[in-house]
Amino acid sequence: MTKKAGIGMNFEPGKKAFGFLDVCMMASGAPLRIPVHVVAGTKPGPKLVVMSTAHGYEIQQISVIRTLVETLDPGKLKGTFVGIPVCNPVAFEGGTRSTWIDSIFGDSGNMNRLWPGRPDGWLTERMTYKISQEVFPGSTCVIDLHAATGGLELSYGYLGKASETEIEISKVYGNEILVDTQQAEVVKKRQQGTSSEYLREIGIPTYSTEVGEFHGLWLERGKGKDLVRTVPEVGVTGVTNVMKYLGMLEGKPKLPEKQAIVKPELNLRPAHGGLLVSEKGIEDLGTVVSKGSILARVISPYTFEVLDTITAPFEESLLIAATTQKPFLRVNPGDFAYIVADMANTKVIENC
Repeated sequence: MTKKAGIGMNFEPGKKAFGFLDVCMMASGAPLRIPVHVVAGTKPGPKLVVMSTAHGYEIQQISVIRTLVETLDPGKLKGTFVGIPVCNPVAFEGGTRSTWIDSIFGDSGNMNRLWPGRPDGWLTERMTYKISQEVFPGSTCVIDLHAATGGLELSYGYLGKASETEIEISKVYGNEILVDTQQAEVVKKRQQGTSSEYLREIGIPTYSTEVGEFHGLWLERGKGKDLVRTVPEVGVTGVTNVMKYLGMLEGKPKLPEKQAIVKPELNLRPAHGGLLVSEKGIEDLGTVVSKGSILARVISPYTFEVLDTITAPFEESLLIAATTQKPFLRVNPGDFAYIVADMANTKVIENC
């Protein structure tokens, strides 16, 4: 017996399938199609959608979906796993954050500000519309994977908001750091139109996470154990945790000993362009620095003078993202540099 996956393809219980969402024909004559993988369990159960690369230069997390598609055993799965490794093929091809066509000729191009899209909108809106109408319906949960970009390293997730189920899913995924985003921040940063906002409107629990290598919270450092979780391990563990929580897989979620809920997150961006020389590495994520500590400097590639100095803003600043490329990274004014959180507003969850 075959079942319609709602994605322009059929699948059989107990098997894996692959197909495309047909969006349109490009001016070059090439078809624009969004790839979709399905792993169908032998028994009925929840439908979990995991999507990646809405921003085209975020590619590390594709390895999470690849590993899950390769390793999930349909015979041990209840329900359906749907994986979209590249939500925005146009941005992926160009290695850009946004759809270049819309960035130049349209109004935006940032896929994660345009959900649920429009059938008669700009190109990016047509892609989001296709996914929102053909993949999301009937989902028990949707996980939106984002990742490091260029020299920026990060590894954290966003605390659920809409229901107790969503809150529990965000915790059980297992990120050591969870950001409790405030509505005032959403408005200030112009983050309306995210997949999370749309999914909550239609009643589907969602979790959004930044997938990256993580070396442990400051609380666990120095205890003589290996705390490093790499990509895709950190993402695969998280998704399978959610699958266990939903009853799709047997077993208990594998959680860290402690998780920190922080608010707000603060982006520290360079005021001037040039070469950003970072004082921190990937191993510093999850650690605390004191107010005024120098995190990075921007120097001129022409005169070598210091144009900008980025410092820790809080009495105790928790590093949750850092530009770590050595010896430096070219930046424009307003680029990503560091993301920190105020330890004064941090709540620690004990899982043991």
